Amino acid sequence: MKKLAALLLSMMVLFASVMPTYGQTRNRSKFGRKARTVAIIAAGAGLGVLTGGLSVAAMGAGGAGLYAFNRRAARRHFKPRTRTIGTVLSGTAFGAGIGGAAGGSKAAAIGAAAGGSGSYVYSRSNRGRRRY
Repeated sequence: MKKLAALLLSMMVLFASVMPTYGQTRNRSKFGRKARTVAIIAAGAGLGVLTGGLSVAAMGAGGAGLYAFNRRAARRHFKPRTRTIGTVLSGTAFGAGIGGAAGGSKAAAIGAAAGGSGSYVYSRSNRGRRRY
């Protein structure tokens, strides 16, 4: 019993001495800069598949892509052309998902066209605006 108590006490002292070193490191994500954007879009698509099928997955991926390509980190680490393409493709997927959920394949095509054109206009209109 004394050996077990001594072992537990020594392990507690060891962990207590290691613990302050964790406070000195930065909390960094396990994803890289651009991989985080891919992970956000994949998570949106995955949640969509789990909740409602293919059209909801397209809505989830499109919405997550619109968020991911328009956040501050994406503005720093992606070229403007890449962000425009990502925004337009995400808007297209979102529109296709809404159209597919509403009425089938023809409505999905109409929704894709509307979502793609709307997100293109959005990305072009925000090009010169400064954000602080």
